[in-house]
Amino acid sequence: MANYKPIAKTILASVADSGQVIVSKLSTTSWGLLLLRGTAVFSNTILRSGAVAIWESTKLTTEEPDLVTFTDANANYGITTRAGVILRLKFYSR
Repeated sequence: MANYKPIAKTILASVADSGQVIVSKLSTTSWGLLLLRGTAVFSNTILRSGAVAIWESTKLTTEEPDLVTFTDANANYGITTRAGVILRLKFYSR
């Protein structure tokens, strides 16, 4: 069975608030699926209840991450992403 990732669709708020019915076709793209699971640790300390941001690139960037998930009380996290791409992960805590 193929895996499909939805393609983002943006509708401007001014159009959506006009009271008119908006017709919009949604589409998907086929993608290889990767289930990424890990534990956030720094210097033998588990990093609880923080955000894990994921970029599908190794380049340094100030742009929004492609994916975001969170660690649980044991610092475990998991997310579904595309296979066959290089990933850059960063952990954020308060």
